[in-house]
Parts: sequence; C-alpha cells; structure tokens
Amino acid sequence: MQLARLLPADTVVEIGPGAGSLTQVLAAAVQRVVAIEIDRDLIPSLRANMPSNVEIIEGDALEIDFPDAPFHLVGNLPYNVATPLFKRFIENRDRILDVTVMIQKEVAERLVAEPRTAAYGPLSVLVQYYANVTYGFTVPPGAFKPPPKVDSAVIRLEWKPDVAMAKGFTDFVHQAFSSRRKTLANNLLGMFGSLGRDEILRRLEHAGIKPNTRPEELSVTEFLRVYNQFR
Repeated sequence: MQLARLLPADTVVEIGPGAGSLTQVLAAAVQRVVAIEIDRDLIPSLRANMPSNVEIIEGDALEIDFPDAPFHLVGNLPYNVATPLFKRFIENRDRILDVTVMIQKEVAERLVAEPRTAAYGPLSVLVQYYANVTYGFTVPPGAFKPPPKVDSAVIRLEWKPDVAMAKGFTDFVHQAFSSRRKTLANNLLGMFGSLGRDEILRRLEHAGIKPNTRPEELSVTEFLRVYNQFR
C-alpha cells in the first residue's frame, strides 16, 4: 500500500482480488475500487462481502474494458500472463496513472535489469522505454497459502512524460533479441537482409554502435538510436 501512494479521492483498479483481502484494505483507503476477477467461483463471495465503494467485475484483464476515468492499477498478476498484461498497461497508460503490482520475482528482475546482465532482454527495454521502474520488495513463498514454488516481488511503474507510443519500436526490439547468441548486426541482417551487411554496419556506425555488439549490451537510449537508423 505504501508503495502505491494512494490518496482518499483516488480510483483503483485491482487485478486478481482473489479472496478480497487486499480489496478490503483498498476500499478503506480510496474512494472507488474496481476489482477484476477471472475466477467465476470467487465472484459471489466477493460481491457479498465488499463495501459499497467496490465494484466486482468478472472477466479477463487482458480483454475487459478499463474505466475511462484515470485510475491507479494494483494487483497480483498471474505469472503466465504478466508480460502481455504489461503490454496492455502500456497501451492504456493515458488513463492508468501508475502501476503497483506483485509478480514473479524473475519477471520483476527483468523489468529492472540493466544492460550486460542475464535478466536484460526485450521486456526490460520496452518497459523502461515507457516507465521508470521501482523494485519494491521480495515476497517469499511462505507468505501465501498454498505457497507457490517461486518468490514474488512487488514493483511500481511510473510513466515517463511525453513518450510517444511506438509499436514499430516494440517489434524492432523483439526481433533484435531474436537470437541472443548472435551479434546485433547479424540479427538485423535477418530483419533487413535486402540492405546488405555493409549498409547495416554503416547504419550501426552512425548510431555509435560497434559491429560486434550484442543486443543485450545496448541501453534503451542506444536501442532508440539504432531503431531510428532503420525506421
């Protein structure tokens, strides 16, 4: 709750309320809570036990329409859909004020990873392009019943101002990481083979990137420089 920095007049969308423990805390702290739960067996109990400022919506957070009014997003993200959910949050950041969620620790480490580390990859670049990411704290398996097989972590995303939506950049980054064993130049050759290797190397040089650089060595800013050479 402290990491989310919520105020009494706020609206919160909660993903995955489960039994509703966090939902109750949120309801006591803010003006309105919209809780999205995909498990229909949990819906009757949630609706029966929540105060009047909580709206329970049955549905998939990957598909359901978010409220139009600006809101803070919190929740416990399912491990198997965390990555597509982050992409959806980015697409809806015009109304999502910020994001504070619990996710698998491995995914959290990817979100905050720096270049030249094993955890650094396309998700690191894309999320860090749009947001400043704060790693809050680790949650051990023993905090849950039944305990999962992995550690969890709570992270916060705060959107960077004046960053335009760039689907082309998203696709470019994913393809640039298509083979971590190859150099960036070789991966780009697979994407832009018609340009020829010499032209690709020339454009990398214009971006200030050495020909033997691997994709995981590039910062977000360097990826943008390379992308602008090929867009």
